Amino acid sequence: MKNYSNIYDVDGNIIRKAGDNHKFTIEEVEKLVDDLTQKVQENPDNQVYRVYLNNAHKWLYNMYNNMSKEDIAKRLSLIQNNIQEAKNELNDAEKQQLDAISEAMEQLKAEYDKKRRIRRRVG
Repeated sequence: MKNYSNIYDVDGNIIRKAGDNHKFTIEEVEKLVDDLTQKVQENPDNQVYRVYLNNAHKWLYNMYNNMSKEDIAKRLSLIQNNIQEAKNELNDAEKQQLDAISEAMEQLKAEYDKKRRIRRRVG
């Protein structure tokens, strides 16, 4: 495929215009995954949407895996701030759920840091 070709999805919507060198952000790919998830739910028999969703998930995971440590820390901090803001507006049951999510995020961050240190020693 050449850079001077337009790329369309199965519905005829343009995905990339010819000569477009736009680099997608994680937020844009997350929105794409959300949109495709909704399309799959609305059209469960459409295998093309399932393939699109699978490819978008792989693309997003690859983007996550290639994030710098600083970007991951910023993203985790942003999520934790959003959780704290939401906690201020919710009832006790919802606050408990957000506390559990926040704790899981802390564990994920600690595990990531641990693996990062191990990779540095090995590599």
